[in-house]
This record gives sequence, structure tokens and C-alpha cells, in this order.
Amino acid sequence: MGRAVGALTACLLLLSSTMIGSLSMNDVEAKAMPEEMDPKPSGARAYDNLANFVDGSYRQIDSDANKDRRGWIKSELEGMGYEVEEQSFTTDECNDCMNIVATLPGKMEDSWVVIGAHHDAICYSPPPLIGQTYPTCRSQGAYDDGTGVANLLELAEIMMKWGHTPEHTWKFGFWDYEEWQGSSSSEGGGKGSLHFVESVPEDVDVATYINLDMFGLNWPLTPPNLPTCSEDYFTLYLFASPIEDWSYYTERGLELTDDMREDAVRLQAQLVEILHEQLGYPVEWVRVIDDTKGNSDHFNFIQAGYASVWIRGMHEYIIEEGDTCEQTIKHAQTDTLLTLRTYAGGREELENGFQTALDALALFAWWDMNVSHGLGPSQYSEHGSLERGVGLGWLWFLLIPIIAVPVVWGSRIEKPDVFHSEQVMDAELLD
Repeated sequence: MGRAVGALTACLLLLSSTMIGSLSMNDVEAKAMPEEMDPKPSGARAYDNLANFVDGSYRQIDSDANKDRRGWIKSELEGMGYEVEEQSFTTDECNDCMNIVATLPGKMEDSWVVIGAHHDAICYSPPPLIGQTYPTCRSQGAYDDGTGVANLLELAEIMMKWGHTPEHTWKFGFWDYEEWQGSSSSEGGGKGSLHFVESVPEDVDVATYINLDMFGLNWPLTPPNLPTCSEDYFTLYLFASPIEDWSYYTERGLELTDDMREDAVRLQAQLVEILHEQLGYPVEWVRVIDDTKGNSDHFNFIQAGYASVWIRGMHEYIIEEGDTCEQTIKHAQTDTLLTLRTYAGGREELENGFQTALDALALFAWWDMNVSHGLGPSQYSEHGSLERGVGLGWLWFLLIPIIAVPVVWGSRIEKPDVFHSEQVMDAELLD
């Protein structure tokens, strides 16, 4: 991975983001979605994926429903033409866990773009008694994280149909065992993505990781009409590798390097370029911000030194934020497809929420797949100059597709292999 100019500050990010926007707008015809892109991503198809995947089942780890649904994911990917790897692993709490990973080979075998979503689900009590499980608690996990699975399948399908070889090798990962198993569990969550990270060959670099976990209930959707809710829209959050405050990660063992800082600046500028310069999304409602809680699968990638972003929509417990517009349904029996449609205002609205992230993801992917065909910003190279507004390898990464959605507050993660569980309120809520 080409490295950038040096450790850049947050002020430099603001300056360089502006210059990058200027560069792309002047030298590359700005198109929200290129006319040549065929097919374009579809929120409607993503909805169909979600309906087929959820299937009324409770996908807790080690359950028959979990195994059935991961088999369904594998079958869908193989039907698209992918070679699919089954990554089996065990933990103290899981005897038969499995990631499903599909690969789209790129020109660079040793530089990957990884995009992932977890396929398991959990049900337990919300605050203030977090993590209390009970026999009748069953969740469809439609939002958490059927939405991520459904949209990842849509992205994988259109990228295969484009028929171009990407610059980077793309990995589509469907992680098992993201969810903490409750207050009686002997371990935290995040086990599937950790297993993947630990299996990355030493000579391979993950250029970017994109985490899809709970979105669709985001801009341009409006929250339910509640007396205590005054927000115009649900927010789409892109929680990215931090630029300023790395304390959450360094306190959990990350040895922070200048390269990681530079990659974080690069990643956030990429996101700003795609979302706000190219697609024209409103800054107020589609926000690129430092991630300082790490409570989803992107944590393991950041701890391994890889620039990462988490895409997330409606996201909080009211007890944590006092925000009735953003009350999450994660981990609850109400996490159903019906609830999602109700919050969204109907199926079509939910499809529009999916479309927001899908368009951005597709544009990142399109650039990476078409730079050699003159359909993307082909003048970007590793040999750019500061006079053009960016530096060296930093420009190269404008070609890498990435975006992000949604957040889940909770889980503290102490080590790369275990999500931290020392406090009830702040704890094991691996979304």
C-alpha cells in the first residue's frame, strides 16, 4: 500500500479534502452514478435479499437456523459466479461457527478491499439490565444485521455483473459470532471477523475494511412522528478510523503508527469526496466522524492496523442519548422486517434508505474496477504532487471503494480476540 506524505493533522484533512474535491471536479466529470454503470445498485433488490434472508428465523450462534442461513448465503454467492470459502472456527461458546467469504480477484493479489456484515443474531434485554437472556426471547435480526447481509449481497452481485477486473482483490465477508451472547457468556463477541483478520497472510495488506451493520433507517428517511422527536431525518453515520482520538484502541493494545494515522486521513477524505462532492449528500445527515467506541466488527480490523469504516443508521438506546428519534431495535424481539417497514414509513422508503449507502459503495467499487478502462479517475496515481492538492500514495487510495454505515454503542473491547465486558451499561453490546 503506498504511504502518504507524513503524519497529517485534522486541519490538514480539512484542507486536503477541499483540494481533492477540487481536483476531481475539475479533472474528472462528476457523475453521481456513471451512465456506463450497468447494472446500478438497487435498494429494491436489497430489500428482496433481506426478506429472503430473515425467513422468520432466530440466527443465534450454533443454532440450526444460523447454519441454514449461512448455507443460503453461500448458495446465493455461488449462483452469482463466486468461489466461496467456508471459514470454520470454534470458541468457548460456539462449537460450529463459520464465516462465508467470497473473492473477486483483482490485479493486486496482495492488496485487498474487504467489505463485511455479520449473519448471526441475538436477543436479550436492553438497558438498564443489559444482556439478560430468557427462553422465549427470539429476534429475526432484520436490522441487526440482516440489512448488512442483504446489501452486501447486492453489491457483490452488481460487481460480478460489471465484468471488469478491479485493481484490488475484493473480499466479501459474512461473519459469524459478532454478537455478545449475554451476561452469562464467558466471552465477548466479534469472533468471526477476528478469525478472518488472523487468517490474513503476512504478505497481504488490507487497504480498506468496510463494515455494514444496521442501516437503511437513515437519510433520506424521516423519524416517526413522536412529540419528543424534532429531527428532520435519521442520520447515516460513517464511523471511520479516527484522526484525533485513538485512545479507545490504544488502551486495548493498538500500537499506533504514522502509517495508520495517514491511512485514517486518507480514508476519511475518500468518504467525504464520494459522499459530499460526488453524490451531494447533506453533511448534516450523512456524517463522516471519528470512531471512538469500536463496538462492531471493524474493531478487529483497526486493531490489526487496517483503515476501516462502519456504516450505520438509527443507532441508540434512549437511556444513552436521551434521543427518542434514534431508539434502536437491536437485540430485541421487535427487530423484525415489519418493524423496519414501520419505522421507515413503508417498503419503498426503506429501499430509499438502502439506496443511500449502496450508491456510495457502488461508486467506490466502480472507480476501483474501471481505472484501467478510463471510466474512473484514472489520472489519480501514486506519483501525484502536493501542488495538485494531495500527496503520493494518498491519491492512489482515492481509487479504493469504501463507505460506511451505522453504529451501535455498547461493548468495550479489551483485546483483539475478546470484546470487553467490564461494565454493564457500556459493555458487551456488540450491536
